[in-house]
Amino acid sequence: MVDYLFLSKDMIRIQAHTELRNIASQKVLQEAGLKKEGAIRKLFFIRGEWRDALLYSILREEWKEPKILTKKASK
Repeated sequence: MVDYLFLSKDMIRIQAHTELRNIASQKVLQEAGLKKEGAIRKLFFIRGEWRDALLYSILREEWKEPKILTKKASK
């Protein structure tokens, strides 16, 4: 998604947030090149409780090259 947005749109920043306990989503965002900016308190209301989130972002100048187009296809 990061590659698509930077290649097809005139964007300077992409951001995403994920629930604080969602480690798998945090790893996906980091692998996509996004950096953790900080916490957002009580952003989600899930199953009767308010939960904190982490904010991630990547700037166009930090994005080096498309990752999806440069990966070799697996056999």
